[in-house]
Amino acid sequence: METGKTGKYFKYAIGEIVLVVIGILIALSINTWNEGRKTKQSEQVILNNLKSEMLANKEKLAFILQSHKVGYNDGKTMLRLFNTDISNVPVTRLDSLLYNIEEAKTFDVSDGFLKSLIASSKIGDIQNVTLKGLLTSFEGQVIDATQEVPSFQKMVHDRLWPAIDGKINASNRLRAYDEFKDFPAGAYTSDYNWFFESHEMEDIISNISSWKKVIITDEQLLMENIDNILLLIDKELKQ
Repeated sequence: METGKTGKYFKYAIGEIVLVVIGILIALSINTWNEGRKTKQSEQVILNNLKSEMLANKEKLAFILQSHKVGYNDGKTMLRLFNTDISNVPVTRLDSLLYNIEEAKTFDVSDGFLKSLIASSKIGDIQNVTLKGLLTSFEGQVIDATQEVPSFQKMVHDRLWPAIDGKINASNRLRAYDEFKDFPAGAYTSDYNWFFESHEMEDIISNISSWKKVIITDEQLLMENIDNILLLIDKELKQ
């Protein structure tokens, strides 16, 4: 090298190195941005699918919850009739009350997409930590909300029905509802005077109604969780 040009070569080399480093950083930045964009797109698809699934769950649960509330209120109405004059209460009305009391609908959750999301670890694409926590605990929330229903149904099958067989006409009780209008009329008249004078029947109706209240409370908690999930999903989608 000629005297005095060494510094220029060093500057040139340093400049080349700086350009290479800048190029690498730009490439990494573009790659990171691209990966982030893909993750965000994946998250949007996931959130929309989850929203559809949770809306379906909310609709089903709202119907069941309303049905159970009607049954609980009818249980309280029936309890007030014990040891009173029921001669002016239509038998069809009493049949309707009893039918609502003994019925407990089962909530069949829609969670196929959520389960596949958790199994594939794609739930990690969801950035909102609170939402992710609610989703991962959703199965447990459903179990909490539905675990009392089989026990309730067992009480109806094992205690109520055997106690009223041959005294309260099942066919006529079912005919109180549109879906069973085609049932033939029962061959005997229900003895509701016996029913409302029986201490055993009062206790059974009281136990059934209080149990239904527990079911309603659990279902309301699940409904609140579903609403919270939907709120967080909408928030993330807007962002």
